Amino acid sequence: MKRGLLLLSLLFSSLLSSQNTTEDKWGTWIMLYGDNKISENLDIVTEFRLHHYEIFDVLDNQFYKIGLGYHLTPNISVGAGYVHHYSETRTNISVSENRPYEEICLKRKIKKLSISHRYRIEHRWINKDGITDFVNRMRYRLLLIHPISDKFYIKVFDEIFLDIHEDVFNQNRLHTGIGYRINPNFKIEVGYIKNHLANRADDILRIGVLFKTDLRQKTNME
Repeated sequence: MKRGLLLLSLLFSSLLSSQNTTEDKWGTWIMLYGDNKISENLDIVTEFRLHHYEIFDVLDNQFYKIGLGYHLTPNISVGAGYVHHYSETRTNISVSENRPYEEICLKRKIKKLSISHRYRIEHRWINKDGITDFVNRMRYRLLLIHPISDKFYIKVFDEIFLDIHEDVFNQNRLHTGIGYRINPNFKIEVGYIKNHLANRADDILRIGVLFKTDLRQKTNME
């Protein structure tokens, strides 16, 4: 446990020391994520998020996702789904987006350390002030999870976003945080995200509630 706490403190120190207070601003991302099993290998995934420009204030966007995930093997899964989000900029420009996506996720474990590689491609229809643009975007996320006790764990990830057009770099998200496992089907997470965009870098407090359900019908054979 001491080693895990040391790793967490070093990650927070390195992230905070890299801040430029003249450019950065703090916000919050609140997330509700569900993994709902409908067969042995097939899940329905749901997600709802609220993003704030400031700490729990000044709403940036609302984000809704529904998708399917299929487990080819215990360590390889594929998925597809649909995302809709609506946002309003600080200059009161409304932006809405419809975004289908496909992804593949590769997992492995080294002792207690869980490692996940997620590759996703998104097809984005972005409407801004009545004008719709289309762009494809690729994402890669490296996720590390390590327990520090029976209930607590460290969660670290880095995700890069690349647009498939002339301006390739879209953004990069570096996260470090801690999670608490209330039971096998319910977790709470708190973390810090450094979100680098083309023209700014944001500091974000991330709060997540994650749950699992089993929607398969159970028959009583007795």
